[in-house]
Amino acid sequence: MYDVLVFLATGEAKAKNDFGCKEGDVHSLLIFSRQSAGAAADDALARKGAAFAGWKRVKLERSRRLEAIPPEPTLRAAYEDALALGCSVVADRRALTPARRPGKRDRRGKKAQA
Repeated sequence: MYDVLVFLATGEAKAKNDFGCKEGDVHSLLIFSRQSAGAAADDALARKGAAFAGWKRVKLERSRRLEAIPPEPTLRAAYEDALALGCSVVADRRALTPARRPGKRDRRGKKAQA
C-alpha cells in the first residue's frame, strides 16, 4: 500500500526539463512522491524525482500526506502520475528569480600598489 506525499519546494531549472523553463530560473514546485504507507516523509526520494524531471538545487520547505485525490485537474493528474510512476512535479510557470547572467567584467586596469 502506498501514500502520496506532496512537497512544497523551489528548484533551479536544468537545461532540459519537463516544463520548458529557462535553464537557471528558479521556480516554485509541488513534488508528488509515492511512498510507503505510514512511512515518514522521504526527502531524498522527493529530490531524486525532481532531479529526474529536470530540477536541481531543490530546497524542500514542507511536506504533507494527501488524504484524498485533489479535485483540480492538474493536481489530480500529478497525483495519479505519482502513484503510477513514483513521482510527479508541478512547476509554477512564473520564475521566482531569473537565471543568473554573467556580469560585465571590470576592464579597468588595476592600480599599481606602492
